[in-house]
Parts: sequence; structure tokens; C-alpha cells
Amino acid sequence: MAKVSVERQELARVSAAGIVAGIIAGLFLVAMLLVSMAVKGQDLWLAFKGASAPFFHVRATQPGFDAGPVLVGAFFHFLISAGWGWAFAVVCYGLSRPATIVAGALWGVVVWLGMYYVLLPLVGMRAMTRSVPVGMAIFEHMLFGFIIGLSFLPFQRRVPNRWPLPGSPSRP
Repeated sequence: MAKVSVERQELARVSAAGIVAGIIAGLFLVAMLLVSMAVKGQDLWLAFKGASAPFFHVRATQPGFDAGPVLVGAFFHFLISAGWGWAFAVVCYGLSRPATIVAGALWGVVVWLGMYYVLLPLVGMRAMTRSVPVGMAIFEHMLFGFIIGLSFLPFQRRVPNRWPLPGSPSRP
């Protein structure tokens, strides 16, 4: 009974850490997008409104501040980032520190595939997948994953034989 309680506490700790790591990576992604948009002289509010397009449609693409799309877009951007961070933590908990960083960058490819081929088309935003060159999109998402990995490092604990091979002795 005590072992189950400890495992639940550890899962809660790891889950919270992953959510925090995802939000940090989401902040990094927004900052990177804002810098890119500022350099190009584009409307910065669009960086916050993008994730609200499934709800606000054309209104989310209009220049300037609009509280509804800005708040909804920011909320969903960080909710999705937190979700990817949580999933990373659950999948990658127990890796070594170097493996966590590498796994983070590779996780960015998983995030790109999930966003560009599942989530965005599912919510009617397939056109957004064509607005950024594929190589750049993959690079940006690998940076996102890398930041998740780095942000998760303080919470990572090495678990030997995290995934034992079939036929190998299991952990005690």
C-alpha cells in the first residue's frame, strides 16, 4: 500500500514538472515568434491570437488587439504546451541527463508530427501547416522539445533499467 502511495506521489511530482517544462517551452516559442514577427514588421498580437482561430476564425487573423482571441489563443497555446510537456515527462522520466536533452529535441519532432498532421488538421487549421516551410517548422519544434528537456532536468531522476529489454532481469 505504501509503495502505491509513493508511486502516486512521484507521478504527481513528475507530471507537475512536465507541465512546468511545457509552459516554459511555450513561453520560449512565443518569444521566438514575437522576435521573428517584430523583425518582419508584422503585428505582434497575431502571435497570441493564432491558437484561437478554431473558435474565432477570421477574427483571430485580424491585426491589432482583440481581447477575446488574445486571451483564448494564449490560454490554448499554453494548455497545449503544458500537455506536450506532461507527455514528455511521463515518457522520458528516468532517463540520464544527457539522454533527457537528446530526447527533448527528438520529442520536438513528435510534437511537430502531432501538431501538423493530427491536431491542426483536426481543428480546421490545415492552412497553418503550409504557412511555415517544413524545415523551419521542424527546427522550431525541435527547439521547443529541447527547451522541454532542459526545463525538465531539475526534476529528472535517473531510474536504471527504465525500460528493461524482454528477457532481461526486471528491477527489484
